[in-house]
Amino acid sequence: MSRLAAIFVRLCLILIGYAFAILVASLFLHLLAWPSLGFDGETPDFAAKTALAVSVLLAALFGSYYAFVPAAVFVGLAELQRYRSWLYFAFAGGLSAVAARLLYETTRAAYRDGGASTIAALGPQSLAYALAAGMVGGLAYWLIAGRGSGGWRRRVEPSAPEPSES
Repeated sequence: MSRLAAIFVRLCLILIGYAFAILVASLFLHLLAWPSLGFDGETPDFAAKTALAVSVLLAALFGSYYAFVPAAVFVGLAELQRYRSWLYFAFAGGLSAVAARLLYETTRAAYRDGGASTIAALGPQSLAYALAAGMVGGLAYWLIAGRGSGGWRRRVEPSAPEPSES
């Protein structure tokens, strides 16, 4: 496979891994909120299940919008430095989610009251939820694409020149 094809395949794998990580993080947040939704032990009806599925997808859409730049920085660093540790991707996912949460609150506060109450709106529980969901998403990314980070940068060892026949 040519180097250009390997890079193209790697970029596709990174995008698939990112989408999977965002979906898993969104699902994790919804599972954390499950008891507060009123479904304690009882089986929800079809409408509630459908609403939950739509909510997971919409939360993933908004999460992917705000987390793209921080995640791209961490993924780019992992690709260039060949980081393949699950621990790196768990921390990178957590930090990306916290950065996305801060970015969301900053944007929201700028439209609401000129940015005066950005940090006041963020409680430690909100940041802890974001950190946990990001870590779960980072592990999901590692399962899909993180284990092969930097694989497209394989070094080609030069072979020794053939001896001449003179």
